[in-house]
Amino acid sequence: MRPKPILKYVGLGLLLLGTILNILMFLHQPYPTYLFFIMMAVGLLLFVLSLIFKKLNTWWQFLISLIPFIATYILFAVSSPSKDIFLIPKGYTGKVTIYYDQPNGQKEEFENGWRIYRIPPNEQLKTQFKLKGNSINLSDARYFYVDSNNKRVELKHYCDCCQTKDTISLQVVYGVLGTNENGTYQDFYIGRPMDIKNIQE
Repeated sequence: MRPKPILKYVGLGLLLLGTILNILMFLHQPYPTYLFFIMMAVGLLLFVLSLIFKKLNTWWQFLISLIPFIATYILFAVSSPSKDIFLIPKGYTGKVTIYYDQPNGQKEEFENGWRIYRIPPNEQLKTQFKLKGNSINLSDARYFYVDSNNKRVELKHYCDCCQTKDTISLQVVYGVLGTNENGTYQDFYIGRPMDIKNIQE
C-alpha cells in the first residue's frame, strides 16, 4: 500500500498559509513579518522532503509533520510573558517599581500558575523572579489592594486606547519596562489617570 503524502499536504498547506498571511500583513501593516517567512520556509522544506522520501512510512511522515508545530508551541511557551499578580498595601497611591533577578530579593511565589509579587510598604520590590520572555503582559496582569487580613480588592486598569476613558477614578496606569544601574525593572502607577499623566509628562 502506497503511503499517504502527508508531508506533501502539510508542506503545501504551510507554504500557502504563510504566503497569504504575508500578503495580508503587507497590505494592512504595511510590512511582512519574519514569522510568516519561517512558516513558508518550513512548508517548502516539508514539501521537498515529501519529494525526496516518496516511500516514507505514513506514521513517520505524520511524526515529521508534527515537529514544526511542537517546536512552535515550545518557543511560544518559553518566550511568552508571565502571568502576574501584584499585591499592593491597601490605600497606597503613587509609583510602584519592581526589580527583577535580584539574588537577595523576595523569593519566588506562585498561585495557580500565576507569579505573586508582594509589594512592600516602600513600594519598591526586589524579586528573585527573572523577566520571562523579555516582555510583560500588561493587559492580563492583575493588581490588588491587600489589607491586614489579607483581603484582596482588585484594581481597575486604565485603558489609554479606549474611546471612552475613565480618568478620574482610582486605577492602575501602566509605566515602562526598562533597565538601569539596578537591573531590569518595570513600574506602574496607582491613582487617578488625569493626575498621573501630568506627573509622567
